[in-house]
Amino acid sequence: MAAADTDWENFPSYSDLWRGIREFLDYVYSDTFNDGKETFHVESTWQSCNFNIYDILFIIVLSIIWTILRHFATEGIFKPLARHYALTPTNQAKMPESAWKFTYYLCAWSYALYVVVLSGNYMFFQKPSTVWDNWSLWESPPMDIYIMYMAQCGFYVHSLYATLFLDTWRKDSLVMMIHHVLTVSLISISYALRYHNIGSLVLFTHDACDILLEFTKLNVYFKIQGGKLKRRHEIFANISFFCFTVAWYVCRLYWYPLRVLYTATADVQRMKLVLPGALLMNSLLWLLQILNIYWFLFILQFLFRVATGQVKEVDDTREYDVEEKLIQTSKTHSTKNGLVNGNVKTNGSCDDGVILNGNVAGTNSIREKKD
Repeated sequence: MAAADTDWENFPSYSDLWRGIREFLDYVYSDTFNDGKETFHVESTWQSCNFNIYDILFIIVLSIIWTILRHFATEGIFKPLARHYALTPTNQAKMPESAWKFTYYLCAWSYALYVVVLSGNYMFFQKPSTVWDNWSLWESPPMDIYIMYMAQCGFYVHSLYATLFLDTWRKDSLVMMIHHVLTVSLISISYALRYHNIGSLVLFTHDACDILLEFTKLNVYFKIQGGKLKRRHEIFANISFFCFTVAWYVCRLYWYPLRVLYTATADVQRMKLVLPGALLMNSLLWLLQILNIYWFLFILQFLFRVATGQVKEVDDTREYDVEEKLIQTSKTHSTKNGLVNGNVKTNGSCDDGVILNGNVAGTNSIREKKD
């Protein structure tokens, strides 16, 4: 029986991916692709890069619009909301950033979901190899993908400014800057060389994780309201962090390498495609995967701390004040455990909403950190 159009392509293994990358590199540095086929010279490729001045101006205007929208959303919605719910001073300062990013990523991924999956115009999700169907250097992208590309590129140009001047500075902020530069480069190059099909798949597989990350952080910030613990937000934070961990592995460490990276190497080699800048494109995609693994180590680090009892609840361990809080909490635990062993009772306390769960004899209380 012939396969239906909706049938999914089989998932390759990690060994298949490695073999595909090795074969791709072998072919890149050989003449196999070029035998009897058209070649693209670097000069002619960039002269026909299809990235005109109007596209550049559009991206700059969009980046300014994102910055303005963030300002008005922060001042008119997010900050008043934080004050209304009487969040701790520290969380009032952090909440607007996560609320803005959650709103953006939810809208961006919803649109990508519609374009890539729900619209029915493409089969990239089910059959990633179709991203190369009818590829042409001089073929303009469809309007729905064009809008997604311009909006995303403008947002990450805005994010370069936001990371330096608006966002909380974290342990990985420099890595985040590299990520934003890499993302802008990937979007720009893939648009210029008409790799927008595979680029839309990259965007789709990454933004879902960011939604769950920011939703988790929002629930962490909303746990303490008016000095009181709201248990439902603690539950939501734990559930969403679990979903975030699973989504990160599935989307960025399973789907992305075994679908996107495999398609960009093994399928290109199998189809004997002659693509301009193929090695450059793949190098950037591989670097993005290295960053995915780097951030996954933060997740594993947090899970290790939970398993060893160093932390009792979800928090962003990339933030310097959270790290200091964990160190202080660890010292407090050690001191109080010594007092308990000496038969001295004491009241449990915690900074900025970290709950000790009754590990120390006495009545637990919550004390806001005085900034």
